[in-house]
Formats: sequence, C-alpha cells, structure tokens
Amino acid sequence: MKVLLFEYAVGSGEIVENNIFEEGKLMYNKLLNDFLNDGFSVITIIADKLNKSYYYNSLKNKPNLKIYNPEKDYKSKLNELLNNMDMDIALIIAPECNNILYDLTKMVEKHDNIINLGSSSKGIEIAGNKYLTYQKIRDYVKTPKTFSLKKYIVKEVDGCGGAHQIIDENYIIQEFIDGESYSTSFIVQNSNNSSNRKIYPLCLNKQYIGNEKYCGGETNISHPLKDKIIEESKKALKRIDGLNGYVGVDILIDKNNEIYVLEINPRITTSIVGLNINPSLAKLLVDNVFKRNLIYKLNTGKKFIRREGSFFLNGK
Repeated sequence: MKVLLFEYAVGSGEIVENNIFEEGKLMYNKLLNDFLNDGFSVITIIADKLNKSYYYNSLKNKPNLKIYNPEKDYKSKLNELLNNMDMDIALIIAPECNNILYDLTKMVEKHDNIINLGSSSKGIEIAGNKYLTYQKIRDYVKTPKTFSLKKYIVKEVDGCGGAHQIIDENYIIQEFIDGESYSTSFIVQNSNNSSNRKIYPLCLNKQYIGNEKYCGGETNISHPLKDKIIEESKKALKRIDGLNGYVGVDILIDKNNEIYVLEINPRITTSIVGLNINPSLAKLLVDNVFKRNLIYKLNTGKKFIRREGSFFLNGK
C-alpha cells in the first residue's frame, strides 16, 4: 500500500519558529519510521535544508521511500504528486492556523481514489476554530466561557504615547481558569451516523506550559480522574462531525478537580512523540480508516521537554 506523508514544517520549506520546526520533525520522523517499518511504500516531500542532512540523506536508498523537493511552491509540488503519483492513502500533518491544514486536506479530498487518514475538511473547519468549537461543546461539557470579537483597540489604563494593540475577529476572549494542563489522545473512526462513531482512547498526557506556551509533556500518565477525563473528552468529540484518525483534546483541571475541555485538535499532535504503542500508530490509522476494530496495547509513555529550541525525550 502506498502512502503520501506530508508534514508542513519538514516539507513546505516555509520559515517557521524553531520550536514548531522541531516538533514537526519529531512527529514526521516517528510516522515515517512507522510506515517504513510496517512495509508501506512512502511518498514524501522534504525541504532543502533537511534533504541535505545526514539522517534524511541516509533514507534515500530505501526501496520503499520516494523523496521529493518542494522546489519553490510546496502546494504545487503536493498537487503534482496527488495528480500524477500512484498512491492509496494520505496523511497531512499541519497547523490549523491560516487554514493551512484545511486547505491541504481539501487538496487530498479532491481525489476520490486517495483516502485521507486524518479528519475531513468539515471536521477541521469546526475543530480548527476555537469559537466554533466552543459553540458546539458548551452545552455538553464544562468549557471556559468564550467570546468572539469585532475590532477593538486595547490600551493600558495608565498608558502613554498612544501605545495600544488592535484586536480583530481573528481573536477570542476566554475566561481564565487556574489549573493544571493535560491532554487526551484518541483515534476516532468517522461515521455518517455520529451515534455509531467509534472513539478509541489512547492515553492521558501531562502538558508542560512555560512562558504561556507549550514546552513539552509526558504521555500515558496515571491520574485519579483519568476515566472521567476520558469520558468528558469523548462527550466533546461526539459533538463535531468529520473528525477522523488521531485527535487530541486539551484539558484543564482546576483546584476543585473540575474538568474543563479547552480545545479539540483535529490532527496529529506532538504527544505522539512519547507514544509507545503496539501495533504502531501508522498501522492503527490505516486500520481505522478501513473501519477495522482496533486492538492495541499502550506501554510506558515518554517525557519530552523543550530546551533551547530542541526537544529531549525522557527529559534528558
């Protein structure tokens, strides 16, 4: 079976923050190795700055791997491969911002002969928008109060020199809740009937937040509220049509042990880096899209922490 694997930070050649690049590379490497080790033939795009590295250069001799360069426009190259290469399935790993994940998924969906291993553009359109997600889940789970905006100028009450910030419709205002950050990981089996949708829980993960940004985590952890956290996450997932494949849910637990669903990520997330699962995640994603029952075993997870722009597994 032939799979197209595309990861935005690795394959686009676009300039991204170093931490985003490192996360993308880790996710890509894990899934690339999964697919290759499981006997899939992989078609992929790797940007110049990685294509010349020792690791990726060493992969070029693998008989079941074809590597292409994005040249000037990664979307044109991706579209060229979708139109001209013989492939069965595709997995897109990309951020939701600026509709990147949505647009790339729409490109795959134009080809009836290629099966998308991830969420549909319909699911991404909702889950990739924090306010639309809030509207879908607010009546079913606890979630911070969230407000959409028009265009505002924000100033400090004692500011001077005309200092201000303009906030527009691309922002939301969300209630602040003091608590601990977690996430849950699932494989969702898409169905035309949401009541028949299968949702396979993988693990609960701890998130490390520093300087108001994600800086690592620990996968497959234990917690006294684990079962309840999983159930609350499932309630939220059931409210959004079009979710499929690997999906993450961001969770916050406050000082009173109340569980809040913050966001739904309709895509591969960095948590897969610490995922130790048998069979591989790649194999499970393929089995899932063909509506097979998933049987899997989770082993001890890993801790990964960002330091000076790079990630270190097990915190080392």
